[in-house]
Amino acid sequence: MQTIEQIDRFSGCLLAGSVRDALGAPIEFMRREDIIAQFGVDGIQRYATAYGRVGAITDDTQMMLFTGE
Repeated sequence: MQTIEQIDRFSGCLLAGSVRDALGAPIEFMRREDIIAQFGVDGIQRYATAYGRVGAITDDTQMMLFTGE
């Protein structure tokens, strides 16, 4: 049986991974030079459009959630 603390930690890991995936989705296959040209030297700082919407997740998050389940 899992404790509340363990469940909270597990949920936090899933949430953090999903947020990272949504932030990185628009630049996933871009070269560094292209990222800098589009988003500046600091890179992507906010959610941008990927797969037709802002904040979209990828199959990486879907696989993580299925694995976690």
